[in-house]
Amino acid sequence: MSLPLPSPSSAMFAAPARRRGHRAVLPLLALAAALAAPVYAQNGPLSLAAPTAPVGGIQSTDPGMSEAQQAANARRYDEAIKGFDRVLAANPRNAQARFQRAWALAQSGREDAAIQAFAEMAQDFPELPEPHNNLALLYAKRGDLKRAEAELLLATEVKPGFAIGYTNLGDVYRRLAEQAYTEALRRNPGDARASTGLRQLNPDAALPAAPAGTGRKATPARRQAPASAPAAN
Repeated sequence: MSLPLPSPSSAMFAAPARRRGHRAVLPLLALAAALAAPVYAQNGPLSLAAPTAPVGGIQSTDPGMSEAQQAANARRYDEAIKGFDRVLAANPRNAQARFQRAWALAQSGREDAAIQAFAEMAQDFPELPEPHNNLALLYAKRGDLKRAEAELLLATEVKPGFAIGYTNLGDVYRRLAEQAYTEALRRNPGDARASTGLRQLNPDAALPAAPAGTGRKATPARRQAPASAPAAN
């Protein structure tokens, strides 16, 4: 998944977990269940179906919410964003509307605005892991794997039972490992340990030719499979 970064302040990305104990309000925790987008990414983090409330989740009944969601489901993203804006004008603490508005921004190609919206949500609702997870997906799409890692670590710290966060973190670590092994082989094509590690992670990876006399034959380049993307909410 590979995403010029927006310019929200660094405070937007902090969302310190130490505050969550003081702000874990029951209605917000109930809304957390309604935030997840229930599919898996294919070749990128934004191949998402429209977010829906999971079984047992609490669906917002604020006026205008249903119409905005229907517009998002129909891929009328500009209309959906305007609808969520109206919902939020009446109830700025509607976490579901804020999440789905940010999702619609990402789907409409306004990724900088989506990153800022998820970052602000992560700060305002530090007890929710989903904004961090979706920030990680957007950063990973841009190739910013270290920032994606940081957001996923925050997501799993906020909610240790957030299983998809660990899955996505594993995908990020795998891609970081691929990059590290590839760089090691670029600098030293005869590094057998790096070669073995890269082959284990990506059997289709084309290894550079070893220097003459090392005894290792160059491996013919094959078509490289697309890097796996972290799964979405």
